[in-house]
Amino acid sequence: MVELRTFEGDAGEAARFLTGVWQATYGRQMPLAMWDARFLDWLLFRGGQADRGYLVAAYAGRKLVGTLFAEPTRIRLGHREVEGSYGSWNAVAPEYRGQGIGQRLAAELTHRHRERGAHLMLSCVSSDTTLAQRFWGKAQHMRFLDSMGLWMHVFEPAALARWSLHASERALFTLARPWRRQGFRRASTEGIRPYRPSDLPRCMALVQRMMAPVNLGYAYTPERLAAQLQYRHVPRTFVLEDGGEVQGFINYYTLRMRARGEVTAGVVDLMAFEKDLPTAEQQRLLQVTMQDMVGQGVSCAALLRGPCVPAPLMWRSGWLPWPGGAKVTCLLPTEGVELPFSPRVFTHLR
Repeated sequence: MVELRTFEGDAGEAARFLTGVWQATYGRQMPLAMWDARFLDWLLFRGGQADRGYLVAAYAGRKLVGTLFAEPTRIRLGHREVEGSYGSWNAVAPEYRGQGIGQRLAAELTHRHRERGAHLMLSCVSSDTTLAQRFWGKAQHMRFLDSMGLWMHVFEPAALARWSLHASERALFTLARPWRRQGFRRASTEGIRPYRPSDLPRCMALVQRMMAPVNLGYAYTPERLAAQLQYRHVPRTFVLEDGGEVQGFINYYTLRMRARGEVTAGVVDLMAFEKDLPTAEQQRLLQVTMQDMVGQGVSCAALLRGPCVPAPLMWRSGWLPWPGGAKVTCLLPTEGVELPFSPRVFTHLR
């Protein structure tokens, strides 16, 4: 008999289960993120101190056979912020599929949101993952929004050509080699340094400004932003300081990606600047961050396109729009919650 209860393990067990199930399911179809223990500890466990209310798991006796995890967070909804969550990391062991476990997990997560008075769960589903889209399509109170494409920068086209599963992408990366832009390597690091905890109030103000055009998306409290910007060497954050005041920051993390072998990707979560900061200075901060990515062994970098990302900056810095990306989903467990008619979404790539 399969029982649903709060996940009992740690970040290491969650990582092993999730990556194993996803590799068995999608390993030959699409590139896969290798969610390791350090990554999941940062987002979901916090050394065992995080709220586990939305970490739902299915067990056959003591054996873990399914997961559906969400992180409690604030959500921007129209002109206000409400209680909600960011959810992902759903998996059911292949030998236990066909028993309705996935739908039971979704129903339990919905119930827990209602108990807490949470308004919605925001999530992203890969545009290439039809099985995941079918799963969420069966869930009650689920809405699919428009897809969000990516901005991408390729540091090592030869490595990506060897790594990609698709012949068309391998050809594209091979052709791109002569045109890859290396100017970022010459950018000056003057006034740019790693984030310090004392920068938090200023970074919070910059995030609030960045969120001005958003009417649906992940919102930050100072406590959550502090962990986003600095936690056990997982995220990497660089600030541009002028006159003793932070004028902008960029926050990213690294993630191993598996296809035909493995590469390391850099994923930018946050990019926020003072209103009057010249584009040239924004570009310099991005270029110095790219220098750091190279030092971390990153082969490519990605960022979700959206209303908070200045397109001219990305073009000037050698980042290109990439098709596909992620389809935004919303679970609406509370009756009467209305989404914006024209959603301007800010979320993260997970």
